[in-house]
Amino acid sequence: MRPEEFMSELARLYRGLDELNYYEFLGLRPGCDYVAIREAFHTRAQRFHPDRFALIAGEITRDQAYAVYKRMTEAYNSLLDPSLRSEYDAARVRGQRRLPEAVRAKRLAPDERQISNTLARIYLRAARAKLTRGDVRGAWIDVQLGLGLENAPPLMAMLEEIRANPRARDEIGREL
Repeated sequence: MRPEEFMSELARLYRGLDELNYYEFLGLRPGCDYVAIREAFHTRAQRFHPDRFALIAGEITRDQAYAVYKRMTEAYNSLLDPSLRSEYDAARVRGQRRLPEAVRAKRLAPDERQISNTLARIYLRAARAKLTRGDVRGAWIDVQLGLGLENAPPLMAMLEEIRANPRARDEIGREL
């Protein structure tokens, strides 16, 4: 991307802070999958990360890049989390472009705060819910997917909880 195209895109996104919804801000269509959200965010984050401008741009450009990056991160975190995405999609139907700060700032459970990868956190939540419903194999699969992203203590603890389940040997078998 040529510098003038880049600056034009940065200016468009900066002007769109109050006009673009999360999907538009990341260049996505509603209903896209989590892989598309992650790829769109990472592509744009590399392009517009404020650190790229620390020494080479003027203060106005740095401030704009920071505001754009901050909104991209907000969009990414809201769309990647299934419960926030559901709330956001409902809010978007009502004409809102952003989730209220109180909703975006929802507190994570203490064990979830130990996991930095958003998808690994989602897998932990899903495993917990499946184990509560009695789906030992589904919980085990989700924990394995989470551990593939991040080897975090809460995921390891959930794996041990699954292994201790009396039905685990029958449902999972040798993979334990």
